[in-house]
Amino acid sequence: MKRFFFLSFIVSMGMMSILPPAAAFDTLESRYATITFEDIKDLRQFNDELYMGRLNSQVKRSDTIEGEVISKINFIVEKVMVVLDMFPAQLRFKIMIHPDARGVQNDFRQIYKISVDYIAFYSPLQNKVFYAADESILRVVTHEIGHVVAESYFTISPPQKIHEVMAQYAEQHITD
Repeated sequence: MKRFFFLSFIVSMGMMSILPPAAAFDTLESRYATITFEDIKDLRQFNDELYMGRLNSQVKRSDTIEGEVISKINFIVEKVMVVLDMFPAQLRFKIMIHPDARGVQNDFRQIYKISVDYIAFYSPLQNKVFYAADESILRVVTHEIGHVVAESYFTISPPQKIHEVMAQYAEQHITD
């Protein structure tokens, strides 16, 4: 019996050595979100793709990529709250930045057990937004944050179609 447990232990330890190491993630804290990413190059690409256009003059300046991303996210959240006229108390949520849509789609499949071709989505179950760094345009980022604000504002979540209308409205009016 001892031999069986010993062999099981040896086999399991051997299996552990062939498994890939768990990914190490970095995090940033903004006023509203905990932003998670695996590699600084993903954060840099997210920042580069998140072109603010004429809104850039209203975003707080920073000397670092991390500071710039935090400033952009804070600005977008606050602008979405103004556009939707919804100001949830104590708004906090998470953001996961993947290098590309494949990571977003894998997370969606893991959470909801279905396959999609999304480049971003918001999971109310996890209070978390998932973005593809290479597809992080302003309207996409704004749309998902529109979902966050709407979900956080109402005590009882509105129907999905209403949620979508509010997120689309935020997306369309972010540059007003």
